[in-house]
Order: sequence, then C-alpha cells, then structure tokens
Amino acid sequence: MTTIDIVGGIYREKCAFPYWDQLLGSAGRAAMGLVGLVTKIRLHSALSKGEDLAAEASFGAAGIELNITRRSAPVEFDYLHCLAVPRISPERVLEKLVFPEMTGEVVIKFGMMECDPRITAHYGIYDPQSAFDPLSFSKSGSKAEHLAIVANRGEILSMAKKNSVDDAVRFIISSENAEVVVVKEGIDGATVYSGGESKHVPAFKTRNVFSIGSGDVFVTAFSYAWAIGGLSAFDAATFASRSTADYVETRNLAITAPGAGDTHTRETVTRAGGKVYLAGPFRETGQRMLIDDARSQLRALGMRVFSPIHEIGPGVAELVVRQDLAAIRECDAVFAILNGSSPGTVFEVGYARALDKPVYCVAQNMRDVDLKLPKGAGAHLHEDYVSALFQIAWRS
Repeated sequence: MTTIDIVGGIYREKCAFPYWDQLLGSAGRAAMGLVGLVTKIRLHSALSKGEDLAAEASFGAAGIELNITRRSAPVEFDYLHCLAVPRISPERVLEKLVFPEMTGEVVIKFGMMECDPRITAHYGIYDPQSAFDPLSFSKSGSKAEHLAIVANRGEILSMAKKNSVDDAVRFIISSENAEVVVVKEGIDGATVYSGGESKHVPAFKTRNVFSIGSGDVFVTAFSYAWAIGGLSAFDAATFASRSTADYVETRNLAITAPGAGDTHTRETVTRAGGKVYLAGPFRETGQRMLIDDARSQLRALGMRVFSPIHEIGPGVAELVVRQDLAAIRECDAVFAILNGSSPGTVFEVGYARALDKPVYCVAQNMRDVDLKLPKGAGAHLHEDYVSALFQIAWRS
C-alpha cells in the first residue's frame, strides 16, 4: 500500500484570460495530480466553513482523504492572465492557525499563508511557496530522513541569504541536511543538485502555455518519481519537467506514471533572445496597459524590446513611421497585438513578413477578414496572450 501525505494551501484560483475558476491551490493541485498513482492520498489543509461542500465534491469524490483545519474566511487568487501578479483576498493577514503535527512515509509540504506546519517524514519534499519571505524546512521543527527541497531561484537565494545560487544551495544542503536541491528556473528548466554534482534539466516546448500551478505540478511529479518510483533525482526532475509540459499545454492535472501512456517526445526549450519589435495599438488606456505588460513580459523572457510608444513616443507621421520601419528592419522578430483591428499594426506585420521576419500575433475575438493578411503572410497567430509570449520566447 502506497500512501502519500500532502500539506499546504487550498485556495480558489480565478483567471480572466484564459478563463479558470477552481478550488485548488498547491496542495489541492498536488493531490488531484496523484489520483490513480498511489493507493491513498491524505490532504492536510485549511478551509473556511463555506468551502467544505466544494472541497468534498472535488477532492472527496476523487478518493482523497481530507484533514482540514478551520480558517475564518476563504482565500482567493485572482489573475488577469496567468503570468500576471494575482490580486489576493482577503488583503489583510490571515490569522495564524495551529496544525497538528503530521507524520508519514512520503510527505510533500508546500509553504502556506495560514501557518508553517511541522512534519516528520521518511521522504520529505518541500516547496517554500513564497516570493518574499520563504521559510526554511527546519524552521517549524520539521524533519525528514531523505529531504528534497524544490524551489525557484529567488526562493533559494532568499532562504540562504546568498548572492549566488551555488553558494545558496551549498548552504541549504549543509544547514537543512538536504539530500537533493532542485532549483526551478522557469523557461530555462531546472538545475538538480545531488551527490555533490549539479545537472541541468530542460524545459519542453508546448503549443499552449497555462502557467498557474505549473510549479506545483513539477514538485508533485518529482516527488512521485523520486520518493515512490525510486528514480534518481535527475531522472525524477526530467520526468517532472515533461509532466509540467503536459499540464501547461492541456490544463489536465492527471500525471502519467514514468514509462506509461503516451511516449511522444517534446522539443527542449532554448531561449531565443534577440531584439523584438512590439507592435500594437496604444491610443486607449486598455491598449496602453497591454502594451506596457507585453513589454515587461517579453523582457522577463529574455528579449530586448523595441516598443514605438516607449522608444519614440507620439509624433508626426513622417518622423515616427521612418523610425518604426527602421526598427523593424533591425529586429529579430515581431510580437504583434492585433486585438482591435489596428490598421497600423497590420501594416507593421505585413512589412515584417515582407522582410522574412518571424511574426507572432495575439489575435483575440478577431474576424477572419481582419486576419487575412497576417494569416496569408505566414505570421504565427495565437488567441491566448501568454501562449504567444512563450512561442516567440522559444522560437527556433
């Protein structure tokens, strides 16, 4: 009999584009991902009184054992799109709860807003889940004979209070007696530190990208492969990266066991980088907000960005157009926001394609007739904004 304990937050997640409304959170997502892979799943979390029925209808119906501590109010994460910083409610700090200590053979612990539970495990896997103040595994008095810490780059640096990842990992391995440290690096994959060595694990390309909970799926798949499947830390992380790609492409939480099911291969991700011309309307408040966001997201994904409104500003046509066209000639690719049927943006797309520049377009709620030029010119069209961002980030 294989039993796994999961402790962490269950929160409502909402996203406007693409639409998403689920009661999951890190712990809930992990539990649902493991359904069918292990004999028994025990989920330890906090819920308010009004959330019981929804939790029982989803987790209970899936055969997951719920061990719930009562909190005073629901917690909700509301995203405009899945790369946006969410609005969290309630805004005030939640009361600190006291959880009973949890003991298990395999325990996945996610950092949570309400408390820092103590666990004792044979195999413990810990994800601190905090961008600002990640807690160490041992701070709560938690112990594991075999400990793996899986966290993103910022969390690793913050936990160790070091300036380099290698120094931070060495400190964490020593201070936490960790057997494995996995540093998640988003589009760059992950680095696995184990047995005195470090190995890189790639991320994998997908047709679509839904990033909410992608890190949770990585941790869950790694935990199953390493603690239950007996794979090496590197092989478990590679399996986790492939499982994450399956999730972000389909939003399907079910994790397939290593070696089972579809054995299709995926192309590994390499940052394309380069200079990107950002085309799109910016005359209205909403249009300008989207241009500003796209500029920030493209930069975060490793590209230099030329945005006409930022680099040139408003001006007379004779001056502005000449500089715009020169920038398109100098760029490596174009990211175009076609929403709103802007004639200027369509012209920029056509000009770039005439120069054989790769063009990636966001086209939401567009008429076919308005897409005739971009489609006929061979531009890459995507209805989802975040998916389009990633497509240009890892273009070949």
